[in-house]
Amino acid sequence: MKRLMFKLGILCMSMMFYVCQATSNLHPVILVPGNGGNQLEARLTRGYKPSSLFCHWYPILKQKGGWFRLWFDPGVLLAPFTQCFADRMMLIYDKDTDDYRNAPGIETRVLHFGSTQSLLYLDPSLK
Repeated sequence: MKRLMFKLGILCMSMMFYVCQATSNLHPVILVPGNGGNQLEARLTRGYKPSSLFCHWYPILKQKGGWFRLWFDPGVLLAPFTQCFADRMMLIYDKDTDDYRNAPGIETRVLHFGSTQSLLYLDPSLK
């Protein structure tokens, strides 16, 4: 399945390049962020039920409004916090609306959505 998707992606990109060159001298710029370049933040609300004691107080430092870095925070590589990370990244499928949503008690946002600024650094504090 992955090979088929990869081949379809290559086919679509090659067709786009062909069409752009046939009509003008302009070349498209396609930015496809990888999983390392995105910056995702989360905030825990009253509906959040931590799966362990570690998840209750991690992370210690939060920004204004309770927001903290969800992806990519190097702290989630430590064994007690991997489950917290998995719980907070989990999506719930709603059959009635045929849509996915965050786990209960978790709000997420993408920093600099629609801009290339979030692609510059994996962790902006390490510039």
